[in-house]
Amino acid sequence: MAIRKFRKHIKPFIWVITILFVTSSAMLAYMNMRSSYNRANVYALKLDGEKISKLDVEKTKASLIQGYSRYLGDKLDKDLIELIAFDDVINRNLTLKIAEKLNIKVPSSEVNAQYDAIENSVGNKEQFKRMLAVQGYTKTTFKNEIKNNMLIEKTFQKIQEGITPTDEEILANFNENKNSLYAGKTLDEVKPEIIKSIKEQKGMERYLKLLEELKLDAKVENVAPEYQNLVEKVEIDKDGFKITNVDLAKRTLGILFMGNIDKDEAKVQANTYYENQVKLAEEAKKRGVVVDGTLPVDYQFAQYQKGLFENIKSQIKPTEADLKEYFEKNSLKYDVFPSAQADIAIVQIEPSSEDKAKAKAEAENILKTLTSENFKEKAKELSQGPSASNGGELGWFSKGDMVEPFQKAVFEGEVGKVYPAPVETVFGYHLILIEDRNDTEGKAKASHILITPKVSKETISSKEKEIAELKNKLSSKEITFENLRKERPDVIQSNSFRINDAGYISGLGYNEKLAKYILNAPENTVETVTIDDKIYIFDKTEDIKYQKAKFENVKDRVLEDYLNSKAQEEMKQYI
Repeated sequence: MAIRKFRKHIKPFIWVITILFVTSSAMLAYMNMRSSYNRANVYALKLDGEKISKLDVEKTKASLIQGYSRYLGDKLDKDLIELIAFDDVINRNLTLKIAEKLNIKVPSSEVNAQYDAIENSVGNKEQFKRMLAVQGYTKTTFKNEIKNNMLIEKTFQKIQEGITPTDEEILANFNENKNSLYAGKTLDEVKPEIIKSIKEQKGMERYLKLLEELKLDAKVENVAPEYQNLVEKVEIDKDGFKITNVDLAKRTLGILFMGNIDKDEAKVQANTYYENQVKLAEEAKKRGVVVDGTLPVDYQFAQYQKGLFENIKSQIKPTEADLKEYFEKNSLKYDVFPSAQADIAIVQIEPSSEDKAKAKAEAENILKTLTSENFKEKAKELSQGPSASNGGELGWFSKGDMVEPFQKAVFEGEVGKVYPAPVETVFGYHLILIEDRNDTEGKAKASHILITPKVSKETISSKEKEIAELKNKLSSKEITFENLRKERPDVIQSNSFRINDAGYISGLGYNEKLAKYILNAPENTVETVTIDDKIYIFDKTEDIKYQKAKFENVKDRVLEDYLNSKAQEEMKQYI
């Protein structure tokens, strides 16, 4: 349900599991488990002489379980998660050693600023302390978590600093992607993007090499009994390639994620995958492909696959007739279909005070008819929230899980009764049945009927008149689309977007109505259209009409596509 406060308070870092605010149930289970250990037995292992706590491993595991369970459901295999989590903890600690070697520092002022931002986003300092405590943090240990995350982020930045792509590398990247990623753009236009991409790729390679070097020399000792089967070990050793239990676990989990199969079949497929990758790498070596053997094995296989693919392509010598035949069979992919580029600003129309009053009156009228006995049937019939289909049931939840007005009513109201007044939140008006409550544990069970204020025609009309003045300012260049969001808080998005005739708008998704309006609008003219509860202000800056492709004009693309298709066919025998 939307009123649950699932907030993510720290931005993700590359290659790092952010261990933060994972499911309370998973962490509480571990906290209970931890209480059974004596003080000398709270460490999972020693890594190069430094102790790593079981809490670190369990937090990482809980975070991974939470993330993957959303997509895998009952197919989630916790044995695989444990292997990956254990490896992630080691990688994270070794990455911090890389930061130390690179002499990277994080000032306490930056850590404090990040901590304050997170605390302020929660809004209630006492509640924030409780949230930290549930996750096993104190203020000090949480600040240390923030510091480590920042160290890791700065490590990637530092690694990339010394990388300067050559002109040859930039040109090669452009030629490789000019008919796909950079289609219709010049080298100068995409050069900054190419440089960024190359720096990130080479930076990742440097980081992986540094990490692999540390892993080879790392001493993993004093592993707690329950984690001993999670230590990385070689499972497949063939033709110089060493595939570990962690590699197999990640591949198996990936296969489970992509296919509707069980764990046993996924494991078989993971083993088959690596057998094929070894064969592919051997073929690539025969053709002269050279890959840095100090990189992780999966990265090596990706490089061998790319090298073999390019080698196969270089051996294909199509005739003019071959290319023309391919073009005729695939001519539609080369036709230019209608599209446009437009500056678009989206204005959200919020319910007026009159609209809210109408919704409140509706909620009050429904409240008069409610009893604890008929509540769930009424919820199915009348609630406008996502839980309507199951009678408005929210299940058990803890203090802090719900927005404040809703929570206050549930924990103050009489158990077994309908709360005597509609409760207003940012989502609308809630009628609440308090089913059960455990005040000692701070938990409650409730159902609700949600009545949301509807934007009236009068409210829309009033907003449209207001936007007409804004449209004039945009037309006269008094203000620009670029700075519109700074000028007006009701503008929820403003940017330049690409629109195609299938109704897709880059960055916004499919919106066939809006796409049709823009494609049919005059060029370089500010227009507006109201769709549902939003007003779209747009200025079409580029208009591309349908063009039937001619072979001579797209010959380069045809050649590239022909070579790719033939190379892919030949690659099938190795994959």
